[in-house]
Amino acid sequence: MDAVVKNSMMYGAVVSNDPLLLKALAHPIREKIMQMTLKTPMYPVEIARKLGMIEQKIYYHIQILKKAKIVKEVEERQMRGGKAKLITPTATAFGYIMPQAKGGEVLTYSDYPPFVVGGVVDAKIVVGSPDPHGPNRARARDGHLAAELASFFGRMGTIPWPFIFTDIELKDMSGNIIILGGPVVNIVASKFNSFMPVQFVERAIKSPKKEYTEDWCGFVAMSDNPEDPGKKIIEIAGRTGSGTRAAILGLRKYFKEVEERGYIVVQGFDEDGDGIVDSIDLLE
Repeated sequence: MDAVVKNSMMYGAVVSNDPLLLKALAHPIREKIMQMTLKTPMYPVEIARKLGMIEQKIYYHIQILKKAKIVKEVEERQMRGGKAKLITPTATAFGYIMPQAKGGEVLTYSDYPPFVVGGVVDAKIVVGSPDPHGPNRARARDGHLAAELASFFGRMGTIPWPFIFTDIELKDMSGNIIILGGPVVNIVASKFNSFMPVQFVERAIKSPKKEYTEDWCGFVAMSDNPEDPGKKIIEIAGRTGSGTRAAILGLRKYFKEVEERGYIVVQGFDEDGDGIVDSIDLLE
């Protein structure tokens, strides 16, 4: 995703040199559709009802917005004998570049697609709630480690707001998701555990090669988001909070290996004897 800056604030944006972008945004009905669906995705029938228009007209305008890559469909359900899809904007800002325009200096970023593209972080971090929750009624105690993750991604790009959610807050599973903690303390981790290349099997960490039961063992695993094609999930977790901290160190040190191989497994160590993981060995 690209970005635009206004009043010192950066916004994730769709930027194009296709005049269709201007045409699509120039119509008052399409502008209203964009405003209405920005806060909450809506079905075309809901949009038609609120605007006092027939559905066919709304579908016509939505097709133009889709062709210009200004809106996307995020969910489908059966309605009145047919299928209806929720509509939402693809970004919060849009820009047009004239085809003959020449750019300025080339900017380079430490991109980590699809989580960081063009200096913009396109993801959300999910931590376990500190309150008793889920089938285990567990309390997560590693939420503070999200700050370390945020600082890692913040060095690569502009962070969206909000960026960090608890597992009981997050209802929308679309987009790129960064899960912190395992399935006992994080119900989102439990939801996606079976899709990951490294999984929790009871309390053990199971990779394609081996099972790990050491307390300070952790992993970083990446997979496709089964609820949003084209998007990804990263899980960063350990058997204990120290294992999760080791996994974060693993991501910081071996993030390219995660991107290329799909996962890493690490063992944490406390070299200075203060009780906090400060170094790791790469096991896989």
